[in-house]
Amino acid sequence: MIHHVVWDWNGTLFDDFHVVVEAVNAGIEPFGIGRITADEYRTHYTRPVKVFYDRLAGREITDSEWLELDRRFHDAYRELLPSVGLSRDAVDALRVVTEVPADQSLLSMFPHHELLPLVDRLGVSAFFRRIDGLRGAPGARKAEFLEVHLRELMRHENPSTVLLIGDATDDAVAAAHVGAAAVLIDNGSHHRDELESMGVPVAEDLIAALRLGGLA
Repeated sequence: MIHHVVWDWNGTLFDDFHVVVEAVNAGIEPFGIGRITADEYRTHYTRPVKVFYDRLAGREITDSEWLELDRRFHDAYRELLPSVGLSRDAVDALRVVTEVPADQSLLSMFPHHELLPLVDRLGVSAFFRRIDGLRGAPGARKAEFLEVHLRELMRHENPSTVLLIGDATDDAVAAAHVGAAAVLIDNGSHHRDELESMGVPVAEDLIAALRLGGLA
């Protein structure tokens, strides 16, 4: 039985996929890489994020190029950020978990010091027992961060009682790493067949994800 839900932020509770694609295009422009569409983003996206840029460039980008790409991406993303809001059913889904009742937390690879005020601005901080964003180098895999996140939250409780809801294959990998369940949202980051290849349920929206996870 699920006692705790870990939510992903970007592309899951936070409806920012269109802005992510625009920010990627701003980042790659000076490097002679042509603009990409949302469909091309889904085709090439992977973690670590540096490998995503390798795929777009058709070569291995240098460490200095990677740092510049990442800086340009985040500058463009921050500029567009005020136009982005929660996914249409985010608040309803958070309320469903509260009513189960089950605990819930937020784990994002968005920088921690920027995540906290953003979640607070959008009025959903009170739903979460813990909020963790990225502390450290950008573009890392999520598995090790989920392990630490759950260790801080649950101590010696069984991770099989945890459901992770996200929109990327990396979320499914992270859940498997700690022994948690996962449901993926078909919301932008990957083509649906790639999500389905992870062997976990794939949902159209957040309420459906909770239903597939046994919570709604």
